[in-house]
Amino acid sequence: FVQESSNRQKDAAVICAFNDGYSGDGFLSPTDGRVANTINTLNQLFHSTFPINSRDDGLGLPGILYGRYAGDHYAGGNPWILTTNALAQLYYRGAKEALEVGPPSVEDQAKWRTAMRLEDDADLSTAESFSAALATTGDGVLTRVRYHILGLDYHMYEQLDKNTGFEISASDLTWSYATLLKAMHARDAYVATAKSMGLDRV
Repeated sequence: FVQESSNRQKDAAVICAFNDGYSGDGFLSPTDGRVANTINTLNQLFHSTFPINSRDDGLGLPGILYGRYAGDHYAGGNPWILTTNALAQLYYRGAKEALEVGPPSVEDQAKWRTAMRLEDDADLSTAESFSAALATTGDGVLTRVRYHILGLDYHMYEQLDKNTGFEISASDLTWSYATLLKAMHARDAYVATAKSMGLDRV
């Protein structure tokens, strides 16, 4: 997996970097197997760190809530809306790229099945099936965020309590809104690409 630094190896800032630092040269593209491994590593970290993720799973909610980094103690160490939204953006960017350049190697497809928590026999062998899986997973991430911000009329705070899922810390954080808008923009780009190819699944 891709590390933030040697002294902070598991850090969701890398997810933001995948989104904001990609130059279109194919290095660490949104469908790269190393990106999938990084998502899987952070999935394991934040699922084990935040009880709310297990509770949400039990309710049948798709997605996952991300925090900042391993050992984060600020305000108790909780999920952050902005890093979770950034994860959704990354999935949508991957969905668009898959339609444009096709699915990754069979080896990397296996990594993505794990990252997206899909069954071992899930078909990711075509551009359409792979992109649809990525987009659906991104939708799941935003669905989980939506569930937790609904109670405050979709106002977005900085964090969600790791036990209850209630919004806490800085209220109406601009960065939370900005990352949601970026995710929605990436989804719109995926949908536009799919429609331009005559695909029904958007």
